[in-house]
Formats: sequence, C-alpha cells, structure tokens
Amino acid sequence: MRLLVLGAGEVGRAFARAVRLFHSFSDVTIADLSEDAAARAASLCGARSMKVDIEDAAALGAILRQHDIVVSTVGPASRFAVPLLRQVIAAGCHFVDVTDDPLPTLDMLALDAAASAAGITAIIGCGASPGIANLLAVHATSQLDRVDRLITIWGSRGDEKESPGNGVTAALRHWVEQISMPIPVWRNGGIVSARPLERVEVNYPGIGRVSTRLVGHPEAITLPRKYPSLQECLNVMDFSGYVNAALARAARGIRTRGLTIDEAAARLAAALDEQGGRFRPRDATSYIYHGIADVVRGKKWLPPLSAVAEGWQGRRQMVVGAALNGVIPGGTGFLTALPAVIVADMIVGRTIKRSGVATPEQLVDPEAFFFAIWPFLIDGQGAPLSTDEPAIAVTTATTSSPIRRSRIANARE
Repeated sequence: MRLLVLGAGEVGRAFARAVRLFHSFSDVTIADLSEDAAARAASLCGARSMKVDIEDAAALGAILRQHDIVVSTVGPASRFAVPLLRQVIAAGCHFVDVTDDPLPTLDMLALDAAASAAGITAIIGCGASPGIANLLAVHATSQLDRVDRLITIWGSRGDEKESPGNGVTAALRHWVEQISMPIPVWRNGGIVSARPLERVEVNYPGIGRVSTRLVGHPEAITLPRKYPSLQECLNVMDFSGYVNAALARAARGIRTRGLTIDEAAARLAAALDEQGGRFRPRDATSYIYHGIADVVRGKKWLPPLSAVAEGWQGRRQMVVGAALNGVIPGGTGFLTALPAVIVADMIVGRTIKRSGVATPEQLVDPEAFFFAIWPFLIDGQGAPLSTDEPAIAVTTATTSSPIRRSRIANARE
C-alpha cells in the first residue's frame, strides 16, 4: 500500500518516527508546503519527500491518485479539513487524520455517503484527544448496561513543563480558539452551545471529585452518535489553577479587549513560559498564588488521558473510569501521531473494512487498538509494562446519584 503523509510539522515528524515501526506500507511519501521540512521528516523513516500546496486542487489531486491511503496532519482543520476530504474521496484514497476541531468534524461526517459510494474508509480524529480518548470512553461504557453521562478528559497531572519555550504553536492557537468562543456539547439529549471554561465536577473512581474545565473538542458531539441514551457528553481539561487562570485571561482578552486569536495565543505562551525568559512579574505572582491555593485545597489530579462513564449496571448506578496504564514517551506530537499510524495500519490490514466517514469509536476495535498501543507504554519509572499489565487501567464505583455539573466558573479568575 502506498502511503502519503500530508504535513511535516511536529505531528508529521512524529508520524515519520512512528511509521518506521510498522511494515504495512510498501511506499511512504511525506509532503509539505516546505520542501525542506518534508525532506527532514522523510529522513526519519527513509521515505520519499515532495513539495505540495494542498490548496492547489489540480496538483494535489494528481498526487492523491498515485497513493492508496492518505494521512493528514495539516491544520487548521477549519480551513483545510473538509476541502481535503472531498479531494481524497474524489481520488479514491483511504484517509486518516487528527482533526480536533468539533465543527469541521461534523462537516466531515456529513460526507459519509459520498465516501461510502466511492468505497473508501475515512476515519477522522485519530490522535490522542480525540482518538485514544474516544476508545477509552468505549472501554468504560462496556462495563455498563446503559450510559447516561460520558466525559473525556485530558490534562497535565501537574506536569506542565513541556509547553514552556515552544511559543505559539498550532496546538496552542487551537487551544485558545476552543476557550474563546461558544462550543458545542451534548446536553439533555442534544447538541447545545456552552461557554468554555465552565467548571465541571468529575467523580473519578478511586480519586474522588475533581473540578475541571470545559473545553471544545469533537468527543462531546461524536460519542453520542454511538450512545443514543446519553443525556450529557463533555470534554474537559484538568490543569493547575495557574494554567486555568492564564486561559481565562486569554479568553477575556479576546472577548473584552479585541485581541486576535494569535495575539491572545502569544500572551498565553508567555504566561506559560516560566523558564523561558518571558515570564512577567504579574505571571510570577499569579503562579505562586495559584500554586499555594492548589496545595491548600488539596488539588487532586485525574489521569492525563482518560474517560469517565456514569450509568447503570443492572439495578446498580455505577461510575467507571478508564485510563492508559502508563504513559507514551515522545511528547504530545508522538502521542497524537501514534494512533493515526495504528488506524492507518488497521485500514491497510483490512481490520477495518466498512467504508464511509467515521470517528474512531464507530469503526475501530478498542481491544485491537490498545493491543497495538501496549508495547509503547512505560510505567512511572520509565520501564516497559510487564506482560501481565494491561494497557488500560479501569476503576469502578457504585454511586447513589449521578454527578452533576457545578455552577459556571466565576469570570474573575
């Protein structure tokens, strides 16, 4: 199978590192608007490289028709995701991407009939979140007869040292977008608009109740397609009080001061750069204040990538937590790229046979997926998991009543 990788940024380079560990692809080409970036990424896995402008429909179409499967790491999704998928369908290629923007996700899913008619499989949102998070949610719900509330979670567990010094990355810009405008969530059995950064209390078995913040992501509106009984489906983030306050300031800067997304992202990058020389005295004061506040309040941390399902097992009301039983080293780029490689490998190996456009929870077998993830996991001491340790840690608890969201976050952070 001839594989084309579009994009040679952080995730594209990580994909190149990961794909060399798989052997389903007879030929790999990495393409980017920057010929040098494509060549650097291709050198990581012995692939071919080429320059391509994905907005040049004729040139891109000719390249697509030379390949069997396409993996896209390009962004922003709001600009490129839907036009690219249309071209992929026209070219007759299978498709995998890492889109993490909810609105383009819905538009891409609307192309399901066209993809089915073309006989191609397109699985979107195959990163960490969405991606791994969706399949953790599926695993959590498998413990229940009926699921009423489903929450996907990503956070830092207090280790927020990876972002400093990175500047305004595409991921940071996307983060600012998803906290600065109304976001779609699933409530009362339907999609509604919600305010980002709203406080959401998560009751995680074995950890207890943890206050998190609402953020825009596809999981909240795609998982209900699989679970029609859901009354609420949310995606939340679990960070320190300081990071929450910095995010709230960035969002207010857009709403009340007219900052652009890029300007707000630059200020947020500076606020998170406590070791990179841009940390302002005001930020330092806030950092100390919120650090002490977290300790005084007894801040508890959720697993950095996890899901919680609330529902019923027979006549018992249950809450189930599912998380990776370890960490995947290599940074956020590798954590995002590895699921895309695994899903592309599944399509090529015919583990996934149905055509159409879908999200991971609809077509990917969680057991097979986490079997593929398992060799990459390491424990807290950096050692590989032993053969008797599963890829997923599941905890359950009986609860007398469903946990409800708390009040909207106070605007004064």
